[in-house]
Amino acid sequence: MDVNTGFDFFTRHCAKEDHMKYKRSVSVFLAVLALIPAMMTAGCSEGSHIITQHTSRPDGTATSKPYATNSSLTKDDITLTVWESKDGPDEFIRKAGDSFHELYPNITIEYVNVEIPDAIINLKDKNSTVKRPDLFASPCDMAGELIANDLILPTIDTSFVNTVAMTFARDSVMYGDTMYGYPVSCETYALFYNKKFVDLNDIPSTWEGMIGWSKGFNTLYPGKYGFIFHADTVYYLAMLMSRDGNKLMSGNDYGLLNESAKYGMDLLGQMQEILPQNVTDFEYDDYDDLFLNGDAAFLVNGPWFVSKADASGIDYGIVNLPSFESGSNTYSIAGVRVMYVYSKSEHPKEADEFARYLLSEDMQRLRVKMTGTLPAANVDIDEKLDGFVNQLAFSYAMPNTPQTARFWEYGITVTKNVYAGKDPDEELKDYVDYLNGTDTPDNESNITDSLDSSNTE
Repeated sequence: MDVNTGFDFFTRHCAKEDHMKYKRSVSVFLAVLALIPAMMTAGCSEGSHIITQHTSRPDGTATSKPYATNSSLTKDDITLTVWESKDGPDEFIRKAGDSFHELYPNITIEYVNVEIPDAIINLKDKNSTVKRPDLFASPCDMAGELIANDLILPTIDTSFVNTVAMTFARDSVMYGDTMYGYPVSCETYALFYNKKFVDLNDIPSTWEGMIGWSKGFNTLYPGKYGFIFHADTVYYLAMLMSRDGNKLMSGNDYGLLNESAKYGMDLLGQMQEILPQNVTDFEYDDYDDLFLNGDAAFLVNGPWFVSKADASGIDYGIVNLPSFESGSNTYSIAGVRVMYVYSKSEHPKEADEFARYLLSEDMQRLRVKMTGTLPAANVDIDEKLDGFVNQLAFSYAMPNTPQTARFWEYGITVTKNVYAGKDPDEELKDYVDYLNGTDTPDNESNITDSLDSSNTE
């Protein structure tokens, strides 16, 4: 399974003087988050999130800093293995590894491709043949399960994180009173549009309007699609269930048995008419390729997709998600990508140091430039990413409790079940039962089969 709740952003090179900077935009967003009632006792998520405020410091005090070398590291020749995703983060790790090696000639960084949703799966699988990491990337909402399985170590230089990281990112690595890992990027998703098919002023403003627009588009352009999104994960399905500010994994019944969630399932049902007939058989790249090949006018995706869109040469723009016909804004799931030190690393101190290096000013700017995602530190970004910044004002984070893993697990089956004819209300009830651990053995088996199938992609 590849949710790629993946997470990264670009230096704002030629920003207009009157254009709002990322620093100010995110500060406003964080102020809004601070007003949201806490959903649980622990901080933050890919999958992949609510953030509890651990400090009253204004976010403006977050200060990016140049990196200072650590003379206490080993002088022996060692290799640190780092797990990360492809399509941007991989090249960043290689580039950052080369730079780190220049500072510490005895330390070599080895990149291994493990997509972030698969990291915990491989770490828990004793039969996995993937080389064990010293350091790996994961969504912050997986911290609870990682800690419960004794897979990660606490952060060594907490003061560096407290000084450098944005409040949203800083809080995401707190689990109770303990900090785990180093945040490297923040993210949510927004709406990409192909300028060949639609002008900015003609973009449907609501989901209901998007469905109607796409029906007309599909008729006008046979074989092409007006709208596409990664329908195989609740990471994106959550947006359709967010009417009236409904946030999943919060409140009674995890936000799944109210009218907003039911309305979202109704929208999903309507979208079966506009999505590809075989959409439930899609693998991750199939969704993206429709847009990249000019076969879709709209695509919901995250900042990690920017580098792929740029490489394709497609003329695109990014705006915040459509709202609902009722007037409610659409809320997206937000997350922070974190580099965690593996608990069984033979070089935990050096692994921690490389993670700290990735949060330094130069590396944050480099990561933004290479991956197109939002930084975890207080650095400027390219204005083309404003669609994500605007959407962040209407986003929320998943809790980092162990139960969140079950939330993602069941979420990969929802569209497939509904499009196969299952009653949407029953699907939501079964979802809640799965989260409560009271689902039937048959349903548990179906989830396991879906996970096994997705892991082979």
